[in-house]
Amino acid sequence: MSRDDYVLPSYPPQERRAVFSSAMADAVPILISYVDREERYRFVNRAYEEWFGVDRSRIEGKTLAEVLGREAYGRVRHHVARALAGESVTFEGLVDYQQAGPRHVEARYVPDIGRDGDVPGYYVLVTDISESKKAAAELQRMLLGERRRGALLDLGQKLRDEADPVAIAETAAGMLTEQLGVARAGYAEMDEDGVAVVMADDDRAEGGVVAMKNRRFSLDDFGAEMSADMRAGHTVAVGDVALDARTNGQAALEAYAALGVRAFMTIPLVKAGELSAYLFVCHDAARAFTPDEIAFVSDAAELIWTASERARSDQALKRAQETERLLIREVDHRAKNVLAVVQSLAQLTPFEHKDQYVQALSGRIGSLARAHSLLSTGRWSGVDLHDLLRLELDPYGGERDHGGGEQVTIDGPPALIDAQAAQSLALVIHELATNASKYGALSRPLGRLSVTWTWSASGAPGEVLNLIWREDAGAHVDAPARRGFGSTLIESAVKQLGGRVEKIWRPQGLKVRLDILKGAQPRASESTPVYRPGLVSEDSPALRDQRVLIVEDEAVVAMELTRVLTAAGAKVVGPAGTIEEALNLLDDQPIDRALLDVNLGGRPITPVAKALSRRRIPFVYLTGYQEPDVDDGPVLRKPVAPSALLGALARGMPAVAP
Repeated sequence: MSRDDYVLPSYPPQERRAVFSSAMADAVPILISYVDREERYRFVNRAYEEWFGVDRSRIEGKTLAEVLGREAYGRVRHHVARALAGESVTFEGLVDYQQAGPRHVEARYVPDIGRDGDVPGYYVLVTDISESKKAAAELQRMLLGERRRGALLDLGQKLRDEADPVAIAETAAGMLTEQLGVARAGYAEMDEDGVAVVMADDDRAEGGVVAMKNRRFSLDDFGAEMSADMRAGHTVAVGDVALDARTNGQAALEAYAALGVRAFMTIPLVKAGELSAYLFVCHDAARAFTPDEIAFVSDAAELIWTASERARSDQALKRAQETERLLIREVDHRAKNVLAVVQSLAQLTPFEHKDQYVQALSGRIGSLARAHSLLSTGRWSGVDLHDLLRLELDPYGGERDHGGGEQVTIDGPPALIDAQAAQSLALVIHELATNASKYGALSRPLGRLSVTWTWSASGAPGEVLNLIWREDAGAHVDAPARRGFGSTLIESAVKQLGGRVEKIWRPQGLKVRLDILKGAQPRASESTPVYRPGLVSEDSPALRDQRVLIVEDEAVVAMELTRVLTAAGAKVVGPAGTIEEALNLLDDQPIDRALLDVNLGGRPITPVAKALSRRRIPFVYLTGYQEPDVDDGPVLRKPVAPSALLGALARGMPAVAP
């Protein structure tokens, strides 16, 4: 057959449209189809099969309503009618497709207009832009967060020198209405009778919420459960007062209606255990509040409180600022000294293998931290020698009462070790205790350790404190063949104390005589608070297969806690770095015990602790604060020895539900 004899098959126009460039259409990831005037698919490309999970033969010939589903068809039928009327249509929106689910799409409807003007159908091109929309939404959220952080910084600058508490609250309320787009924002303080007095609200706001400035309110009128949450320090966010169980009582609904409030958020400020003030935002229509918005308003509330307190007592603030300046300098000085000591220990501790090095260095750093805790408890006036010894030796065996059978005996007159000498003496005791636990009296069940001290002469200030460390291992002990780093560290620390140390190796164990020439003085037994060591180690913590929730916002600390608990056989849940994440984990997963950082990014852990208490789940607080202001659970202070951590968790008893 010649080329002239070859003739392409002739198809009717409608059929040609039905098979429109099928090969090309199948190669692209967008939906391409042809729909006739009866709203039936005459052609669909392969992308339809991927979207709807069926062969295209089960789509072609069916109507839009049959394929898309009733809801999706209702979303697009207006556009279909316009296309069949000969109009090109482009739209973007969320469409909930039958079988394919909700998708954000960009769709183009192109009418098939014949020469005679008839429209037998139209072409459809649909692109899924869901991911780009999500990315755009996330970008918008991040930009909005940056804008709000900038607004908080700007607010802080404005409030810094403001002397009028009312002006402070008004400025903050105006910023909140602008940033959140709510009808009204304001600030109220509680009077002596527990009645809320609105100091200020934003009178520039527009909407149906009435002005509240200078009005007095009883919180219970707006829902007893809501009021209880606020007095407990819980943030209250209600998207619709008519739907929330805390606010939809008849009397409460009438109170909200009188103010024109449909949705609101309150940030209570609980100080000294009492509700002192609260910041509120409210709207005249139903409105959801996001976690980002709640955190934003919470930050603003703290700014208002701080600025108001400063404004009320400028003179007291100046004194506080001076005190703060001195404290920062002192803390900086002490922190640098501690870091320098830690750095030196890290460099000087011999490295034989990883486990040995980590254990030795961690023990020495822990000793410094325990001495630091004692000093902080005594306001850096010094530490009680008895307390210092107990803190270092309790993990090896309790103090023996007269006639008792414990491994460790501590006895001596009241003695105060000053701040300069305390950490050096702690290191000496730690090194001696470590050696005794490895090779001496504390390494054997029958071993005994006695630590006693006396004052030379009359014991007047300036006299020498004579401390005797005496070990009885219950078996023959050989003197070490070589001098270790611990011995060098002891001599260096004793030299810093201005003291003398003498080691005597006896067949039954080591005896050490330590004479402290400076940095120690007698004290009256009631002159400084007696330190009571916290929970210490247990031999076999019952944590195997226990699901332990870790709530800690410092990533490295959380990793170390996870390692310690996992090694003990526990199953770690989390770690959670925020209060919201912790509460979600508590709701979603079974929890046997929990370890809580007292403060997460400036927010108290109270909501999580209360949720655990309601479920009677035992928990332990972990904090770097000396006075963490919590009294509903055991408290461990950072850094904590793994044995003490595991022992505290193992002994935890369910807290009493409020």
